[in-house]
Amino acid sequence: MSLTRPASKRPPVTSSPEAGTPRPFGTEKAFTDTGKIIRQALTIGIFCVLTAAAVHFPLVKRFLRGDFRTTFLSQAEYPGIRLITLEEAADLWARGGAVFFDARPAISYGEGHIPGARNLGSNEINPRIPFDARDILKEKTLVVYCEGGDCQSSLALAKRLHNEGFKDIRVMAGGWEEWLAAGLPEENTR
Repeated sequence: MSLTRPASKRPPVTSSPEAGTPRPFGTEKAFTDTGKIIRQALTIGIFCVLTAAAVHFPLVKRFLRGDFRTTFLSQAEYPGIRLITLEEAADLWARGGAVFFDARPAISYGEGHIPGARNLGSNEINPRIPFDARDILKEKTLVVYCEGGDCQSSLALAKRLHNEGFKDIRVMAGGWEEWLAAGLPEENTR
């Protein structure tokens, strides 16, 4: 019978130069590998950002020029404006709880619009709201829409209405395209 100890399953221990405390053998390599992985991840991330900026350079230029400031909506600056879904707009229309404004050009409005909607195109030449629209109570709920997608006319019109003193303006984000796609009622003036 032999009285030898069985071999330990733990890795050999080395001492850490900074603290003088023992550390399992091989952890220095683990720290080095972790640093290498982090550097590689940062390099890949920077490469992706630069590639995306190069591919979308015209868009980046427009952003830096400030072309998109008018498309963003500051709640502090425009507290009475909020975006709504198609379902919310359809519910307001069905209940008769709002006045609808179509911000598209008159030709598009004539080809089809939400029944009862008034055409009030986002016209840069005449920034004032017409008199018949100003007769609406300022507290009345207004729903504004345009084509949908990347159309910004409804947001521009909503800001104009807000500046005229209207307090409850809702912008239907999906616009006319979404209304049509849902099979909701339409009318035309042609």
